[in-house]
Amino acid sequence: MEFTCHQCGYKDDHEEFKYLCRNGCVACGESDLRECPKCGAQVMFSRALALETEDVRMRELCQELSEIPKSEDPAVQQKAMEIIGSLRRMNERWNIPQLNDFIKQRSRELFF
Repeated sequence: MEFTCHQCGYKDDHEEFKYLCRNGCVACGESDLRECPKCGAQVMFSRALALETEDVRMRELCQELSEIPKSEDPAVQQKAMEIIGSLRRMNERWNIPQLNDFIKQRSRELFF
């Protein structure tokens, strides 16, 4: 899930923003307190807001994955693995059986 720092505008995956809320700190509901890797600002990451656009991103990644041909080119294989990894992580939150089936099917087609 892409996240944007409210202070400097830096954009990256939310996992690149250091998790600060730990060691007994009670998080505010579904939100996490994180630190921007560029400017160090403390920012709140709301999972609910991030999930609002994740379904669109899943569709885009599925389309991109469906267009990748079987190839021995390491760059093509790496791109496919990155997309498959992203889709798997997203589907851990969404639990869509058809998406899981699609990921398995494309993995077999591309790597076996």
